[in-house]
Amino acid sequence: MAGGSYRTLDRNIHILFLARIINRFGDFVQMLLVLILTVSIGMEEHQAGLFTTLTIFAASLGQLSGGFFADKYPRKYVMVVCQLSVAVLYVASGLLIVDSPMVVAYLILISSPFRGATWPVSHALIADYSEGEMERARAFSLLYLGSNIGVAVGPLVAAFLFSRNLFLLFMISAATLVVSAGLLGVFLPRQPEKDHDVAVGPPTSNSLLRLFFSNRLLVVYVVAFTLYNLIYVQHSFALPLQMNDLFGTRLGTEGYGWLMTVNAVTVLLMTAIVTRLTIHGSRAMNMALGTLFYVVGFGAYAVCSSLVAFLGATFIWTLGEILLATNGNVFVNRHAPSTHRARFNSLVSVVVGIGSTIGPTAGGLLLSVAGFSTLWFSAVGVAMVVGALFLMLRRMVIRSERGS
Repeated sequence: MAGGSYRTLDRNIHILFLARIINRFGDFVQMLLVLILTVSIGMEEHQAGLFTTLTIFAASLGQLSGGFFADKYPRKYVMVVCQLSVAVLYVASGLLIVDSPMVVAYLILISSPFRGATWPVSHALIADYSEGEMERARAFSLLYLGSNIGVAVGPLVAAFLFSRNLFLLFMISAATLVVSAGLLGVFLPRQPEKDHDVAVGPPTSNSLLRLFFSNRLLVVYVVAFTLYNLIYVQHSFALPLQMNDLFGTRLGTEGYGWLMTVNAVTVLLMTAIVTRLTIHGSRAMNMALGTLFYVVGFGAYAVCSSLVAFLGATFIWTLGEILLATNGNVFVNRHAPSTHRARFNSLVSVVVGIGSTIGPTAGGLLLSVAGFSTLWFSAVGVAMVVGALFLMLRRMVIRSERGS
């Protein structure tokens, strides 16, 4: 059935899948970063906020540099070096967390560029070991599923360790990175036997930015996905505030927990099914369809008054999340030059991340002058714009294919 499409994927994709599960399961430090900074290290909330921003900025620099090195050297080695570097810094953090907690804060900051670098390299590796758009769609779908399998269990273990043994939290997190790096280092070939894609765009001697901006398809994609991230982040910013406003602190917090459980379970149960049903559609059209689920789900948030209604709305927009997450990376790697694939992944990740960065600020400003209904209806309007951009992107792709 649905899982059969995953079984036919290249063996190396399954290695990446297993490594992704292990990696995301053991991402304890990032999961609990704010608590580590405030409770364990003793920072004030404003200091922790600033430090978290610094780690995000450092990770962005790591994404850019990781993409550069991954296009110059064998990608699996870049990935392994980055993961082992983070592991070493986490081991040092575990050893110093009691006696020198502030040193640990800076070790976490130093680890951020290496951690950030793994994302564009991972995306490029998935593209390297998958051939053709439909196979690549299944590959990214499987890795997205792997991320969510790890995240479904990891936070529970992280919370248990945080309250009992912080040294062990750092050590287990480091150990999972070592195991993941070992899988990639031992079982992945040094490089793909062949490059499945023909390089597109101007000669590779051009600068990255010039090459990127000459690719109109990816420019439109980046604009659309940046706007998408602007509204996507509201589920973690505005939604818990709305639940507390409607149901009170205790019931609101518990209710939000249930909504995120529905989100996680939907991803785990529906990713393979959604991928199976949409695999033959164009990536741009699938993403446009995904925005329609956001229009319905976020629109429902504007008028919801019961927990059951919120649960149903969450299930609906999560289907859109699956479509955007699994088709977006496929589109980028399909239209990026094979010689610059990792660098394009890093540049796209950094730029579209701007939407996630400014989303909470924009949501907070809107809530300061209007209510939650206005915020969600505004999000619906942005989702419709994003859907229109993806439809325009589909037409651009058709014209490009006819002209080639």
